[in-house]
Formats: sequence, C-alpha cells, structure tokens
Amino acid sequence: MATMGVVRACAPAAAAAATAPSADTAKRKLSRSARVLVLGGAGRVGGSTATALSKLRPDLSILIGDKNREKGKSFAAKLGEQSEFVQVDTSNASMLEKALQGVDLVVHTAGPFQKAEECTVLQAAISTKTAYVDVCDDTDYSWRAKGFHEEAKSAGVPAITTAGIYPGVSNVMAAELVNAARRENDGEPERLRFFYYTAGSGGAGPTILTTSFMLLGEDVIAYNKGEEIKLKPYSGALNIDFGKGVRKKNVYLLNLPEVKSAFKILGVPTVSARFGTAPFFWNWGMQAFANFLPVEFLRDKNKVQKLVKSVDPLVRAIDGIAGERVSMRVDLDCSNGRNTIGLFTHKKLSVSVGFATAAFALAVLEGNTQPGVWFPEEPEGIAIEARKLLLERASQGATNFVMNKPSWMVETDPKEVGLGIYV
Repeated sequence: MATMGVVRACAPAAAAAATAPSADTAKRKLSRSARVLVLGGAGRVGGSTATALSKLRPDLSILIGDKNREKGKSFAAKLGEQSEFVQVDTSNASMLEKALQGVDLVVHTAGPFQKAEECTVLQAAISTKTAYVDVCDDTDYSWRAKGFHEEAKSAGVPAITTAGIYPGVSNVMAAELVNAARRENDGEPERLRFFYYTAGSGGAGPTILTTSFMLLGEDVIAYNKGEEIKLKPYSGALNIDFGKGVRKKNVYLLNLPEVKSAFKILGVPTVSARFGTAPFFWNWGMQAFANFLPVEFLRDKNKVQKLVKSVDPLVRAIDGIAGERVSMRVDLDCSNGRNTIGLFTHKKLSVSVGFATAAFALAVLEGNTQPGVWFPEEPEGIAIEARKLLLERASQGATNFVMNKPSWMVETDPKEVGLGIYV
C-alpha cells in the first residue's frame, strides 16, 4: 500500500463531507429492521456488542454466532426475542457463507487476530455481499484486510477494520483532532500520540489476554518525523494524566495498528501508542514477559493460550479488586505550539467496548461507509459528518468525554508557568 499523505487524505474528506448524511438524520436512515450477525457473540466483546446494539436499536434482529452452542443459545435467550443463535466456525468458509445468507451486516469479534493467516470472514462477506466490521487489534491482519479493498469495492461491500474501542474510537478521535487543526489553519499537525489505560484486565476474557501477551513478542512500530522506527515492547514509560477518575498513570510502548494507519492516512509525521494497567505490578509482569520470555514463545498462539489459562484465575481475582475502568487520551501537537487532546473514560471496559463496536456497526448500516475496506479514520469509512453521532453512541455511559481541548483543561494537575497560563 502506498502512503497516503496530507493532500490525498484531504481530498476524499471533502468529497465525503459533501455527500454524507448529517448526524441529525443518520438515525432515521435505517428504515427497516436489519439483520446483524455478531461472530464470537457469546464471548466478552461479542456479547457486549450484541447487548449494546439491542439497546441502541431495539428493532434490530441480532444473530449470535459462536462455536459454543450451549453458551450461544443461552446468551441469545437472555438478549430477547429479537435474537437467535447460529452455530458458526469462523475458519469454515462454507459454514460462514451459509450463515451470512440474508444478513445485512457481520460484526467479527472472534479473535485473537494475531497470527491469523487468512481473512476468512471478510472474504465470505465479500462473496455474499454482506457489510462487514471487525474489532481487529493486530497491525498485520488489518493491512491484510485492507488488501481486499478493491475486491470489496467491486462487490459493493462496505467494510471497516479495527473498529472497536482502541483501535477504533481512538482513531476517530485522532481524525477529528487533525481535521479541526487543519480546518482552523492552526498549525500543521506534527505529532500524534495514543495513550491507553485499563484497570486490571478490563474485565477481558482469555482472548484479549492472549492478544496482550502476544503483542509483547512484537517490535513496536512507531514513526518519528516521517521515518519508521522499531522500539522494544513495553519500554519508553511515560507518566500520563488521564484526568478525573483516573489521574496519572504509567504507560508503555506497544505495537498497535492505529499507529500505522494514522501515519499513512492522517499524514502526521510522528505517531506512537502506549498502554498501561493497574495494579502497578501488572506492568512489572508485562515488562518481565517482554524481557525474559523468548520471542518465539510469545509469538506461538498455542503456548500463549496455555499461559493465559494458567494465570486466568489470578487475573479474575485481582480484577474484582482493581475494577475495569478504561481511559483513552489522544494528544495532537502542531507546528505553531498548539496542543489539543481528546479524552474518553468509562468505568467498565466490558461495557464501553460494546457501545464502541455497536457505534461502528450502526454507522455502516445507516449508509455512512462507502464500498471498500477502510480504517476508522478514513472519511470513506466513517463520513466526517457521521463522526459526531458515532462518538456520541460510543461514549454512552462515559464518566469523562472531551474533544479538542488544551491538555491543561482536563488534567488533574496542570502546571502554571505564570500570568495564569497553564501547560
């Protein structure tokens, strides 16, 4: 894929802005009860997504797709009469295509996406002309999915990859910050940084724990003044203020897909992402895994899954004490010294990830996504006028959500440099 610079990114943005529905009318555009298949629907992320969809749009027919019949049928029954269970194995192409018949949108939450060699669900969606959303959090997989762009475009299939909470909502927050800076001619964006914090495991299931551990086996890809650089995973600690309810937390470098997509699509020359957790000894544990476990071990999905199974009881016990608060902070620095941030905090990651993914699903259903495979920050993926509604839906229940503010307005301990000026 060629790098999409500033000029190329801005041109389609203007076109999308001219044709996109307004946020005020987007809710009314879905005129009939659509059928949505949530793959991995009995899992933590899939179940949360299905629940959020049923709350945001009670008229939707929601199919819970999962390999586990007992868990899937039980969850579908709890969700209500608009839901039913469909047994699906995401590695079986013919079973997938059969399950997609008569479905308007498939939401793929059946990870982990790390080390997956095929985009089986996306290919089945294109084959059956079914709109597609996934919650991929792996850089290689996301760009493999992007490789099906022309095929999806020719088939008239709208698709978005990395459309969860982070990556996903964080990408849209970054796009809005960059768009505002350029619209206001307030300096050229020079540095974009993603900071994430989750208490404990965030109520995550074994799949997300597997993802977290496997990321420790990957070099961190970041960008500095337009140059790609490789850094050590879970290094480069920074102490970041996440505002009220979270305050200052240490965060560490991880290889996350929004770094590469934001660099290529938004045209910001310096981009990185960091993540931290609590209690503090979990960060020590992550550093120990990154420093002392062989890379070959961390890249072996089967071995990592066995490790996750062994530590899962301890993780659950500590989660009961630590809670599952999540916070995202996106910082943009511009050439004239301007600094703006977006901040999102929710008490429960297990709830907020569902509303985030559901927000993308509804945006696609409501016609805000053009045919092709897109990242969340691309205006053809989520039309610029549709971003406001998407963020409103994604931030349901958030304890703190602000956009395009200077950092001192949201930090718990801003520093005064004199004359009432804070930095």
